Amino acid sequence: MAGKISRKAGLENRRGVQSIDVGMRILEVLAASDEALPLKTISDSVGMASSNVHRYLASFIRAGLLRQDPATSRYDLGRLALRIGLSALSRIDILELAKPELKRLAHDSGLLGIASVYGDQGPTVVHIQQPNPSVILTLALGSILPLLRSPSGLVFLAYLPEEATRSLVERELMYSSRYTISPSTPKSFAEVRRVAKEVRSAGFAINNVDISPGLRSVACPILDLQRNIVAVVSLTGPDSTLGPEHPALHDLVAVCRRLSEEAGYRAASEIAIT
Repeated sequence: MAGKISRKAGLENRRGVQSIDVGMRILEVLAASDEALPLKTISDSVGMASSNVHRYLASFIRAGLLRQDPATSRYDLGRLALRIGLSALSRIDILELAKPELKRLAHDSGLLGIASVYGDQGPTVVHIQQPNPSVILTLALGSILPLLRSPSGLVFLAYLPEEATRSLVERELMYSSRYTISPSTPKSFAEVRRVAKEVRSAGFAINNVDISPGLRSVACPILDLQRNIVAVVSLTGPDSTLGPEHPALHDLVAVCRRLSEEAGYRAASEIAIT
């Protein structure tokens, strides 16, 4: 008898609590919306009768997870939901979450994976993941990437406020006026703004690696709740294999989207790769 009870309890644990599963579906509908929703919209979204959904909503309101606008009768997330969300965000280390993703990207694509953040000197390498066989690139942890001559730098340029990058842009434009550089490198503030707009519109950057001829790199941002850039993840390899149609770019964009969502970001629209 005890064995039967134990097996039944184990089965119930695996199945979970059905009412909680249903309640989570309702909360997910509201979390995915940009505005408060009427009862009918919520009911239609979860495929349940309005009377049944209303009981869940009433319980969530009592718990503080939801609130109801007295003027419109629409439902929205409440104070407790906000507190839970902010608490979860405060415990997330995006760079730690990015490490296993970068390892998989490098393994699956055969490309060098790099994660960088924006420091006092500019885009700074904080994690490197070599594929097998390795991609030879003279970079180490703490290396500073060019802002105008690397895809990672161009992504930071596109998503950071102009005042945050102005001094470094001025320095690199001065360098560009004195030395031979790639034709694709911006050579004026007008070109810098044009390239930044193009990268932001695309959601990623692709360019040759200026510091190592024969290599090409793609880079994508990780954004947070306020749509600020947290980090950039890039993949680097032979330029003959890496371009807009490369499957690694699609994988990279998907990974950065997931990591951005972990950081609280909600995209207004999907990034389109053409």
